[in-house]
Amino acid sequence: MVREFRLPETSRLTEKPSDDAQQSQRALKNLRYVLGSVNEDAQRAWSKLWEQMKSGVTPAGMVTPTMQEGFKPECGWAEFLEEFWLLKHYLDYISRLCRSSSES
Repeated sequence: MVREFRLPETSRLTEKPSDDAQQSQRALKNLRYVLGSVNEDAQRAWSKLWEQMKSGVTPAGMVTPTMQEGFKPECGWAEFLEEFWLLKHYLDYISRLCRSSSES
């Protein structure tokens, strides 16, 4: 007859995560999903802004003479500024989320 030997739960080297730890991990995972989503929106807004401006900038980052004479976005000022404000909104939101999560 073979007897099975098991260590008691208290003598294990690694403890089972508590419900609080699991909830914290779940909250952190959810925060990462939210931040990732807002970050994607911010990157999309930046891409739209850059698409309007990149023709007036050289690969080295120099502003072309045409751009110096006056920048006029192809999409129009209303749409350009809307994207600009959306980008600010997304960055503010990310900043608030990061501040609030570090205060908890």
